[in-house]
Amino acid sequence: MNSTSKTYIGADVAQATVAFSGPCKAAIANTVPALKAHLRTLPRPAHVICEASGRHHHTLAKACAKTKIPLTILNPAQARHHARSHGQLEKTDPVDAEHLRLFGEERKPKPTTPRTARRQNLLDLCLVRTAIAEDIARHRTQNRQLSARARRLFEQLIKRLKKELAKVEKHLSDWLEKADETTQTRVHTMTLVKGIGTLSALQLEAYMPELGKLNRRQAAKLAGLAPMADQSGKKDAPRHIQGGRAEVRRVLYPCAVVAARWNEELQAYDRKLKEAKKPAKQRYTAIAHKLLTYVNAMLREPSG
Repeated sequence: MNSTSKTYIGADVAQATVAFSGPCKAAIANTVPALKAHLRTLPRPAHVICEASGRHHHTLAKACAKTKIPLTILNPAQARHHARSHGQLEKTDPVDAEHLRLFGEERKPKPTTPRTARRQNLLDLCLVRTAIAEDIARHRTQNRQLSARARRLFEQLIKRLKKELAKVEKHLSDWLEKADETTQTRVHTMTLVKGIGTLSALQLEAYMPELGKLNRRQAAKLAGLAPMADQSGKKDAPRHIQGGRAEVRRVLYPCAVVAARWNEELQAYDRKLKEAKKPAKQRYTAIAHKLLTYVNAMLREPSG
């Protein structure tokens, strides 16, 4: 190996520890100081590969950013499919770390762009808002099945949750006011598409910051809104969506419902789908795909 060869390091992240493969195998405490100390021992240039693990990989991302070591964060399904393609069925932290290293050597993925503290705050606020909104929706459904007295208690709970939701949305509004001009322009541009409001645009900015940097096929695939072929021999099954970022689809689906009613162009598209006897869920998913395509194209256009 010459001096310019990149060394790929697999890192399997758990809540308490991170298992490293490669020339410096070790199980390190999942804290920034401990990880920084270990990362400094890696041969340079190094490139760390891990998979997304809830929020547990964020500590590793911070440590890599501080030590200026590139990090690629993989979709867990992608990492697992790669391991199975090598006939690896058992699952332990050291084994997973080794397969992450092999993935890096074989695929040579691009580093994941690290989030700034402000960007992480935006994502956190969006996740909290989603959790509260889902709680409200669930409690409303349960409320219909209860006695009058229990229903009143649930209504009080829903009322409190709505107040918390309003607080989070105020924090999101404040975040946008303090954002840089580029981010404010991106959010405003998304709202020019009828059906997408400021809150939805902020969530798209948090969940899919790659918008505007991808072509339409890449964007649709990343969001899980690209219809996938299902053909083999004489079999030609209907295309269907799969994979991708579910949180992006959860943002775009209600936008699609609004757009089908108020966006003139998408009203016509919805009528066409109705005439083709497409069910409502399939129609709104197709409209969500259109919305994503519009937003991605608008963000790619040079300003001015």
